[in-house]
Amino acid sequence: MAAVLRLNVSWLGGGPRHLGDLSVVQGDDDVLTYDDGITLQVILLDPAVYASVEELASAARRADRPGRAVLAAGAVPVSWRSTLRKSEISFMDVGGVAEIVWPRIRVSAGQFTGQTIVRRRTPVPLQKGHALVAQELVIAGSEGERLAVTELASRARVSVSTVSRAAARLAEHGLVERRQDRRQIRVEVTDLAALAELLAERTKWPGSESIGGYVWGRTIWDAVALISRNAAQGGIAASVTGRAGAAFLGVFGTSPPAEARFWVTLDESSSLVEIAATLGLEPAPRESANIRLSADPWRVGTSRGEAGIFDGLTATVAHPVRVWCDLRGEQRGVDFAAQLWGSVSNARESGAGRRL
Repeated sequence: MAAVLRLNVSWLGGGPRHLGDLSVVQGDDDVLTYDDGITLQVILLDPAVYASVEELASAARRADRPGRAVLAAGAVPVSWRSTLRKSEISFMDVGGVAEIVWPRIRVSAGQFTGQTIVRRRTPVPLQKGHALVAQELVIAGSEGERLAVTELASRARVSVSTVSRAAARLAEHGLVERRQDRRQIRVEVTDLAALAELLAERTKWPGSESIGGYVWGRTIWDAVALISRNAAQGGIAASVTGRAGAAFLGVFGTSPPAEARFWVTLDESSSLVEIAATLGLEPAPRESANIRLSADPWRVGTSRGEAGIFDGLTATVAHPVRVWCDLRGEQRGVDFAAQLWGSVSNARESGAGRRL
């Protein structure tokens, strides 16, 4: 049975789109017209209005009447879709995924054929403490953990309200799912790869401010160890990341990097230039510098710094997830990132090393 679905929504753009025998077009009314002339009123429900999939499902059941077809249309969180399918509630996502279960119509599509649909979703912001929450979720997700909101707040060192807001925004985009567990809410990562990519993109090296310099060492690894010692003695939070950090985590190439990258935390009374001097960096042109510092506005680099050992030398290294994020901007960074993910994951399975 062929039919035409006419929807008054802006994100459809031009048309038509096709879902099997169902043609979807933009129009002034929300109606479904079968090829035999029968017409049904379509009741549109915007998922963004509802706090949970249960509320959306309840609204869909209330709206269902003879002569009507109910459709959840808009940004449908990935974590909601299985519940909607089981409840046989039709939905259409702005990204092109659709499940339609109506009289004489049963279609499923991963994307519409025809012109590309314009996405209405806004980018996920990672302002203030949200970046720390996202990073802790990636760490937890890679370890198979479902953390309570209070535990997430403790690990990220942010308020419970910050965690709740960050988790809500990430859930809207299908990256995490919030579940009630007895008296607490737990957050489970539902799309680890996408969340890790988001974190890497939004908090990539360097931050808003960076500075380079030179410190003497027989090798770049000597220089890294010296900076870490000076930071510890000066009470400065500093963690090596990128290729140099990866080496201290057991992943290194055939040649050392030309410079080592450090995240440092600034307080209100210090500047990056002052910290560079405290760490023993001498001013040097870019081609002569072997150390580069970046202010850590999100605290994603220094919040999880731990000791790492390479070639008998010790340095404070950012968490493997952060090093993985920061590798992508370096030469052959994608290759090193893949090695790091696999190397640390294997160490986790054998019970040794830090987790990724």
